[in-house]
Parts: sequence; structure tokens; C-alpha cells
Amino acid sequence: MKKLFISLCAALAIAGCGKEDENTIKIGAVLPMTGSNAQFAQAMKVGIEAAIADKTNTKYKYKVIFEDGQQQAAKSVSAAQKLVSADKVKALFSHLTAIGRAIAPIAEGVNILNINATLETENAEPMGKTTFFQGPSVESYHATTIRAMKANKVKTAAIIAQNVGVACPGAHVLGNKLNATGINATVECFNPGERDFKTIITKYNNVDAYMIAGFPPETDILLRALYATGVEHNQIYGQGIDNGTDLSLYEETNCVAPTSGTPEFITRISKDYTLSNMNLTSAAYDLFVLTIDAFEAVGPDNMDAVYDYIRQHATRECMSGTCKLLPNGFIVNEAEWRTYKDGKPVVFEK
Repeated sequence: MKKLFISLCAALAIAGCGKEDENTIKIGAVLPMTGSNAQFAQAMKVGIEAAIADKTNTKYKYKVIFEDGQQQAAKSVSAAQKLVSADKVKALFSHLTAIGRAIAPIAEGVNILNINATLETENAEPMGKTTFFQGPSVESYHATTIRAMKANKVKTAAIIAQNVGVACPGAHVLGNKLNATGINATVECFNPGERDFKTIITKYNNVDAYMIAGFPPETDILLRALYATGVEHNQIYGQGIDNGTDLSLYEETNCVAPTSGTPEFITRISKDYTLSNMNLTSAAYDLFVLTIDAFEAVGPDNMDAVYDYIRQHATRECMSGTCKLLPNGFIVNEAEWRTYKDGKPVVFEK
């Protein structure tokens, strides 16, 4: 009977004879795998894959389990709960502030790492010892947008923001900053699911520039509606908008966005992966490299030591350019001002 059991274990080695390889650290990724924002998931999945591929000769194996949160808080929470209870992950990765905040209590409750590629204010409330965010700060977005508008001699602007995440509150802050610099700005917010923008466009039909904050498909619909009224592409300034599949919509627009990464990173990813949009790819890469480094240094059994390692090593030169850890657990990078030429992103400045 003992020999038979051993033989069965050998035959079923791929299944671990009912037991996961003890040297495997599982990380759950809750991303919008389907739906209108699936391009975010694809971009970050490439960053994850590149980070794991670059980490060779590690003490542990790293298995990423992807779940579709569809960029909705309720579905993302359910996915995170499944990853924690059924898959026994040691870390959760997600996208967007709202999703990271929704998942944070789950991670905190079982004392596992919660990492999120996002946009956040530099003075955001911390979400516990287990949570670390990375991306350009709202303040960096605002400063870059103001520089871009000043460079293009904008005098009047309409800021039209989707009521999602920090987009609408941030739009009001940006409006105040623009007014303080001498650019007359007005703010209008719309809800997710909006399809008819005639009233908003009619209300602001005499401004020099339109600042659009939000995500496709709504922002794509808004852009098409603006172009139909005669608005030129270079009158458009966008935060988060250049994530749709029709890149012609963003030709000659002024997009303020997370950095695509260092020239070295962009060249390598472009060569090794098929990816049209690298939004937050470098942030996902940086977060996974930092996570793997932490587990390699202190192991998966002392999570407090993992968090300490991340705090000590988060500020560094990274593939997003420079990573700087703030006291609230937000790892900030600079936003970049870019446009598109023949469907390819061209950076004005970082």
C-alpha cells in the first residue's frame, strides 16, 4: 500500500499529490480582464510577466493567479476574497485607487501584501501597513497639465471629468490651480455610463482647450462628439483618456499620463511583447520586482519583515524613472506629457 501511494504521488507530481509546492509564492492579481478597460489589464500583465522573467535563480517560484474584477469594486472584492480563502495568496495586486481601497481591509485582515498601480494624491490617508500604491501623483498630473497649457498659451479651459476615482475631485482642484495661474477654467463632471454630451459641449463651446479626465468608452464618445463640433485635436488635454483601442482619437492631443517607462524599459518591452499601450506597465513591473525582492530577502513567513523591506527599498531608481516612497505608502513617479503620431506615443516631456 505504501509503495502504491508513492507511485501515485510520482504519477500525479504535476498536481503535487494534493499539496502545493512549498517553495511557490502565490500572488493574486485582480484586474479588468474583460470589458471596456481590458487594455489596462493587458498592459499591467506584461509588466508582471516581464518582472518575473527578469528575476532568475530565485529561492522561490512565483505564481500569479489572475481574476477579473471588471474595474468594479464589488466584483474586485469578491475576487480578492476568493484569492485569499481558496488560493491562499501572499499578496494582492490591483489597479485604480478605488479598487485598492476596497481590497485593503481584506489584505489587512489576513496580513498579506496589497499593491496597486494607480493615481493618488500625495497626502492621501494611509490604508494600513500592508498597502502600497505606485503611480504618478495627482499633484504631478496637475503640474504637468498646467505646464502644457501654459506652453500652448491656453487662456480658457473647460475641465470635463468622469465621476470615478479621484478624477472629479481632482478636476475641481486643477480648476482652482489653473484659475490661480491666470487660465480661466470651469469644471463639469459626468457619471459613468454617460453617452450624451450635447448639453456639456454646448455649454462650453467657446473655450481654448478641453481637459478630459476619465476612461473609455465614455471619454472616447466625448472626444468624437467634440471633434464633430469642430474642436481640433490639439485643443484636447486628457488625463487617463488614451486607453481606448482607437488610437487615432488621440492623434495630436495633449495626454498627461503615467510614464511609459525609461527608454531602456520601453525598448525592451516593445521588442519582447506585443503591446500597443504601455500605461502603467512600468508601475506593475516595479511593484512586482519590489515584491519579489522582499520575499527573496526575508521569506513569506514573516510578513511584517516583508513590509519593512518594501519601506526601506521602495525609494530607488526604477523602470518608471524614479520611485519615491511617501509616508502614507504611496510610491510616486512623475507624470509625462505626450501626444500620438501615427498611433505611436511621442513624449513632449516627463
